[in-house]
Amino acid sequence: MKEKNIFKEMHRIVAGDHMVLLYDDETDDSNVSVIVSYILSRLERNEKCFYIAANFDTKNIIEQLKQYIDVDRVIEKGQLVILDKKEAYFIDGRFDPKKMIQLLKDLSSTALDEGYNAFAITGELSWLLSDKDGFKRIMEYEYLLNQEIFSSYPVSAICRYNMKKFSSSMIKNIIEVHPILIWKGQVHENPFYIDLVDTDNVDVEEYQVKSMLDTIENFTYTKSRFKNEIQDRDKQYQLLQLSVLKDMVVTLTSFLEIHDVYTKYHSQNVAKLSRDIAQKMGLSDYSISQIYYAGLVHDIGKAIITKEIINKTDKLTFDEYETVKKHPLYAYEVLINSSELKEIATIVLQHHERWDGKGYPNGVSKKDISLEARIISIADTFDAMTSDRPYRKAFDKEIAMQEIIDNAGTQFDPEIAILAVEKVFSLN
Repeated sequence: MKEKNIFKEMHRIVAGDHMVLLYDDETDDSNVSVIVSYILSRLERNEKCFYIAANFDTKNIIEQLKQYIDVDRVIEKGQLVILDKKEAYFIDGRFDPKKMIQLLKDLSSTALDEGYNAFAITGELSWLLSDKDGFKRIMEYEYLLNQEIFSSYPVSAICRYNMKKFSSSMIKNIIEVHPILIWKGQVHENPFYIDLVDTDNVDVEEYQVKSMLDTIENFTYTKSRFKNEIQDRDKQYQLLQLSVLKDMVVTLTSFLEIHDVYTKYHSQNVAKLSRDIAQKMGLSDYSISQIYYAGLVHDIGKAIITKEIINKTDKLTFDEYETVKKHPLYAYEVLINSSELKEIATIVLQHHERWDGKGYPNGVSKKDISLEARIISIADTFDAMTSDRPYRKAFDKEIAMQEIIDNAGTQFDPEIAILAVEKVFSLN
């Protein structure tokens, strides 16, 4: 559930937050999740967002964004701008901290003029170490950001640093200038952040000791207060959301029953089996409820497909099968437009994706498929095999369970498939 957690954390970021993302592995999926979540959260808040490409797999980031938004439209609109480091940082052929700060001021002002609520930017600076005075310019830039940007302009930022390219002393200096630190996909309020100081007029070491003690004291209070407020608010919101969600799902499933009687019982079975699997996995009550409701509406997209195709007893033609394969997308387009249902929209969209990437509609694979969708996929297949269909009789339960096991690691998440067979299907 790490992907969901980072998305929630990024939603709590506000203009004025100065973050550092430290990493030691460019291929770590958690890094991509952080950037994708940051960009999505900024776009949802009507903020203009700059992503500066370097080191991370930009193609992967764009592909993951496409699972949630129309990236081309957002780029064409100008709300999301993707640049390489030379386009973003090289002013007059060289990285100049003061000129970069002025550029950020101009960009944030322009964003407000264009009707956006704030300006967000994430960029990589590790490459500057190849210059003779690179680290000096990095630190000058970071100090100027704290001094002139975050206290006065509606800007948030994630500065990215590859720890393998810096000495321990350099990393220590970088940590000290960022109030928020992101490490291995987790967001941390930084107790070692040190406020800016006029080094010409004070004893720096004495000031740093006092600043560190003050920061730790404030950090403990702020963290506990923030955590309690968030927990209370999240709990109230989740109860309200689930109540509204239940009413809307009942309405949608009633509509689908009129179109396809088989789907009524299938959807109920899938929802119950998915819930049982999620419970055996020890997921939270909220996640279990989300999975259950997603299971109830996972086939709602079939309501758009003609009865002649849905209830056909003969083998589907190629074109008919291609039409049926669109039902997750049809469902997603309905659900995503509802604030109450959009959290389950991606689950429904992905319930026919495969662990090996050969599924539909987007061909995503492994843990790029949401955990909830991976669970529903297994429950959906098992119930489909053990139910009478217009074109065949139900399989025996033992045959269906063996089919799930045989396809663990290809069609299905192997760990969930084995758990589902051993702890759920075999007991029903």
